[in-house]
Amino acid sequence: MKFGRLRLIREANPRPAAVNMAVDEMLLMSTECPVLRSYRWARPSVSFGYFTAWNEVVARYPGRDLVRRWTGGGIVEHGEDFTYSLIYPRTGKLPSTLEFYRFVHFTISEILQTSGFPTEIVRLADPVLSPACFEKAVQFDLKLQGDKIAGAAIRRNRRGLLFQGSVQGLKVPVQFDLMLAGALSEEVESYDPSEIFMERVEQIAKEKYGAAEWNRRR
Repeated sequence: MKFGRLRLIREANPRPAAVNMAVDEMLLMSTECPVLRSYRWARPSVSFGYFTAWNEVVARYPGRDLVRRWTGGGIVEHGEDFTYSLIYPRTGKLPSTLEFYRFVHFTISEILQTSGFPTEIVRLADPVLSPACFEKAVQFDLKLQGDKIAGAAIRRNRRGLLFQGSVQGLKVPVQFDLMLAGALSEEVESYDPSEIFMERVEQIAKEKYGAAEWNRRR
């Protein structure tokens, strides 16, 4: 399933939580080839899944920037993690969400194992009820010494797949995003979104991901 061509966005400057979510949405709606984006957070933040109740999140994290993701999944803390997204446009038949999840996490596991981290791939979901993503592992998540260290959430629509992932609890190798890009594709090109693209991102961030109507609607 290796990508034929991959654009890599490496964001050195941290962004507000709402802007980070808006960039991913814009990429899904506009890109014509797969994109890997690694990014950072301007402040300690928490993203939470599309169906997660706002009251549950704000009660746990009253002092953080909170943002509802377009993808599903649970509550994820951000700040010290390696955060990335993969956008896979619909140029033909899309893989299943489970197949895509497995492919990405198997790739990450191989890189980490080569770097000295004996990760294990989860085969059966943990029998734990928790809204926090990293307190419960699902199939094809990654663990290290019994603790979950890699999880993700997916949205699939007519444009393609949006995969938002996080690696936590360990210091990933230097230039991990480059290593991941090289493992995902044989042809990687650096990519910087245009000013027009970012103007639209700022608009989406303000009108959607930064708005109370979006974040507090449940």
